[in-house]
Amino acid sequence: MKTDRQVLVDEFFAMIRKLNRTGSDIMYVRDFFWKSSEIRGFIPPTVELMTVLKAYSPVVFHEFRKSLVPQSSMHILASVHMETGEALINLGITSVEQLEMAVKGRVTSQGAVAQ
Repeated sequence: MKTDRQVLVDEFFAMIRKLNRTGSDIMYVRDFFWKSSEIRGFIPPTVELMTVLKAYSPVVFHEFRKSLVPQSSMHILASVHMETGEALINLGITSVEQLEMAVKGRVTSQGAVAQ
């Protein structure tokens, strides 16, 4: 059974897979992070998720960060630096196959990503 934290991470990567680099992407990203900020049952891995977003889609991350109110808690979290590899490990992604599955949705038997 997946934990609530794992469900949030899975939802994040599902959102990442849907990004098509349009203006509406900012709305999806904002909604995701605002909803995750309302979670009270556990501490969401917000910095890790933002780090992965910054690495995967830097333009979307930059526009998202610009849309935040300066000095707000979300703006401060978006300003925290973390290495991408460390963020992925903290999110439970420890192999190339897990990363391909998270970002692309599935992995072929040869280890190549299926489109």
